[in-house]
Amino acid sequence: MGGGQVLLKVTPSHNASKAAIHMLSESIRLQLADTNVKIMELEPPAVRTSLLPGQENSEYAMPLDEFVAEVIALLESQPDAKEIQVERVKFLRYGEARGDYDQVVETLNVSDLHGRQPRRAGRRRGLTPRRAP
Repeated sequence: MGGGQVLLKVTPSHNASKAAIHMLSESIRLQLADTNVKIMELEPPAVRTSLLPGQENSEYAMPLDEFVAEVIALLESQPDAKEIQVERVKFLRYGEARGDYDQVVETLNVSDLHGRQPRRAGRRRGLTPRRAP
């Protein structure tokens, strides 16, 4: 979810999809307020997984076991929560409310491992190196 609140320059479609999921969750929660259906949104920070190259070893990303343990503790202690936010995501989630959004965006993008990986020649989208006949 952090990507839905703060822009990571190398993942614009990911940022937009996270923001859309947040708004969809809010909308459905409002629509179903008078029913037995509960909508709970999990808002993760960057987590050390193999989803993206380099993410599994990123010092910036939260270790997966720590993330899972904190989420389970929050689910147990806050069964009626609308949003589950581990402590580490709050820096991203509330930057605008705190008034330091620009600094949060800068910090996130400077820390981003993925934005600094050099492209290999011929590996741009849609282009592949020509092979000799």
